[in-house]
Amino acid sequence: MTKNIIVPTFACAALPAPAIDEAGFDAKYQQKVRPWFDGALTRGELRAADGIRLRWFALESPSERAALVVLPGWTETGESFAEELYDLRDLGLSFYVLDHRGQGLSEGELQPRDRYYLKNWQSYMSDTDLFFEKVVNARPHRRILLYGNSMGGAIATAFLARHPGAAQSLVLTVPMFGVRTVPLPVLAVTTTARLYTFFGKGAAYLPGYGPYRREPFDGNAWAITSRARYEQLDRLQESRAEYQMGGATARGGLELVRLGKAALEAAGRVEVPVLLVQAGREHVVRNDAQDKAAKSMRDCRTVVVEEAHHVIMHEIDAVRGQALAAIRSFIAEQVH
Repeated sequence: MTKNIIVPTFACAALPAPAIDEAGFDAKYQQKVRPWFDGALTRGELRAADGIRLRWFALESPSERAALVVLPGWTETGESFAEELYDLRDLGLSFYVLDHRGQGLSEGELQPRDRYYLKNWQSYMSDTDLFFEKVVNARPHRRILLYGNSMGGAIATAFLARHPGAAQSLVLTVPMFGVRTVPLPVLAVTTTARLYTFFGKGAAYLPGYGPYRREPFDGNAWAITSRARYEQLDRLQESRAEYQMGGATARGGLELVRLGKAALEAAGRVEVPVLLVQAGREHVVRNDAQDKAAKSMRDCRTVVVEEAHHVIMHEIDAVRGQALAAIRSFIAEQVH
């Protein structure tokens, strides 16, 4: 059963506002979000089957009603979710967040770890399985919700299809069930990636990609509309060399495409209730693939935020608040 809900921008006045708004954002972030985040934070490390060191963090609630397991998107660090977790802190949740291999504070398969490289997308499955086994399930939870953003949404979907009992609900924001490769068709991109890899250049940047480069807010590549949140994200990236990820390599790009296809195929095997939040002005992933995935799921509610771009939780208050309201409402229903 699929339900589609389109949230028009004019409805935002009736929706709850984010916990901190853009007016005086930096001061509020430093005075409210960071003390809460840093004060409850537990960090840890896992060793993957191939020896890669994976970093994770948790914020556990003494009055927990459910656990929320967060899988970040492409090149994201878990720490970039601090404001969003703060917005959800009153719902009785414990939070568990994994930095994917090669991202955030986790080790990568390529040294130096300055670009997106991945030998096989299946490693995300074993890494997530390890995270659940050693960290999430180290203490009992009445209910577990899995939350994946963008690439993390693809990982979460494929993982839950393989491990149907791992979580009882699934939240997907702008999930990567297909990658937009405009102006080139995806076949041209994958063919180029395969040729690079075949000739031993899998670690080279794909055409059009390159090293990390600090960008100004105006005209930023992610189309983030909130200057305050963009500048906070920029400060976070500049704070650690590990957060300054370059673009996709040939092998990494090829595995991203394969992951998206695998997740789309796996969506039909997801049996739990799903919330899928879609950006109306998406330019990074394919909304048609999201629609196809949603239709194949047993119980999926799709919320379309018409004015949103891909990095939906770093948008202006009027747009971000719509996505936040949908997520809060869904989680509240699931943990009731």
